[in-house]
Amino acid sequence: MERFFSQYALTYLAVCFFVLMVDLYTKHLAEQFIEGEVQILPFLKLVMVYNKGVAFGLFSQAPDWLRLPILLLFPPIAVLITFIYSIKQKDPVVSLCMGAIGGGALGNLYDRLFLGQVRDFIYLSYGKFSYPAFNLADASISVAIVVFLFYEFFRKRKTYDLH
Repeated sequence: MERFFSQYALTYLAVCFFVLMVDLYTKHLAEQFIEGEVQILPFLKLVMVYNKGVAFGLFSQAPDWLRLPILLLFPPIAVLITFIYSIKQKDPVVSLCMGAIGGGALGNLYDRLFLGQVRDFIYLSYGKFSYPAFNLADASISVAIVVFLFYEFFRKRKTYDLH
């Protein structure tokens, strides 16, 4: 029992809960206040988009019998895996990253379960470059993965340099 309430488990759970709450709140605000496009910066717009698929709209056109199991089963599995990994690694940075991934997965799972689609509202574009609309759950997952990969790369490199 002590193992599940270690500082790493608590860090994971706190970050996961924080990301989930901020994600759901910003999606709620976006639905309430965004009409059409709202230009924030030359490369940043707020737009309200509903996505039935996963990242970049993948699986959005797939039949429900294929799409729903993938979209509803993957997030809880991701949360479980990231939680266990966080505890086993015993590293606060890993717990922080894994919690951010878990919170993002739960934020989008909430939308899929209760709305049947994910609410996206952040749109980046500049010139011919454009990135599909996303939300804070997506950003949290993406940033956490990048931070985790850099952290692991430099941590492993540091370990090899010592030998």
